[in-house]
Amino acid sequence: MVKVYVIAYEGCYAGSLSNPQDLYMVANAHWRDQYQGREGEFEWQTLSQDGAPVTTASRLRIAVDSPLIDLEAGSIIVVPAMAYPGGREFNKKLESLRELIHWLVKQYENNCIICSHCTGSFILAETGLLSGHSATTSWWLAEQFRQRYPGISLKADQLVVDGGRLLTGGANGAEMLAALIMVERYMGRVVASQCERTLLVDTNLTQQAPYLILPRQKQHSDSLMLEIQDYMEKNLNDAFSLARLAASFHISSRTLMRRFKEAVGDTPNSYLQNLRIEAAKKLFEATSLSTEEVMLRIGYADTSSFNRLFQRKTGLSPRAYRIKFGLAQRREIAHSI
Repeated sequence: MVKVYVIAYEGCYAGSLSNPQDLYMVANAHWRDQYQGREGEFEWQTLSQDGAPVTTASRLRIAVDSPLIDLEAGSIIVVPAMAYPGGREFNKKLESLRELIHWLVKQYENNCIICSHCTGSFILAETGLLSGHSATTSWWLAEQFRQRYPGISLKADQLVVDGGRLLTGGANGAEMLAALIMVERYMGRVVASQCERTLLVDTNLTQQAPYLILPRQKQHSDSLMLEIQDYMEKNLNDAFSLARLAASFHISSRTLMRRFKEAVGDTPNSYLQNLRIEAAKKLFEATSLSTEEVMLRIGYADTSSFNRLFQRKTGLSPRAYRIKFGLAQRREIAHSI
């Protein structure tokens, strides 16, 4: 019997609680069909910090089985995501979960497995257990995660990072992929594959990169660098020259490079690449312009260089990105409705 403990807390997402349990229930059904009477099914309980019912982000009232207790070695712990209320309120929320955070450390030391995703990855990061390791979170919280946990190697383009006994996932839905990893680990590939088909879980979706919005990094106080960032945004199709850009703002190239990296955390050229790729994504999504026309609008002349850069930044070729997110795809969905 594999024990699973799902942690409920005020403001968590109901789906983060119920989706893994539903998947484990389906896994048990397939296990029984395939291995009648054989030990190995999942068994789960829902815990809260004090054993009291909790109210989810969608105001669904959840009864729990128990307060936090010491678990058997090898148990699986699921830490759900919560609504993100903004920096200051989020800090308060994490502080209110301090008892849970200490409990997670203790259970990990007892050889338990911890699965988290989205904002739940912040809870796991607060334990310190991820320091020096790789992790992921929801793509739109990547910058906040990097700033708060510089000792963790953030893989924001990945939907799930499997660290053995520490699993982190991206945006909502990643909890299903993490649960499937557990099913395959304990029940094998055949049962996991059956669960995928039964619940229509897309295991080919392994990256968040196509959904990432490349950061503009304007949360700093260097007014001159902010002016330069604004200038770069308005002149995307200008050929890049560090010397010319520096001269336009009456500073040396060395000073520009140093201050830009200090303020923005990136080089001017890399920052401009991010701006151009974001502009290209919007054009692929909203227009029928050819790849060559998009390139020229954002300052690229070499097709192969643009294709390589776009693939590296988004995980998709320009053609694949247009197919996935472009006008034709939206029209097809609208027509089917």
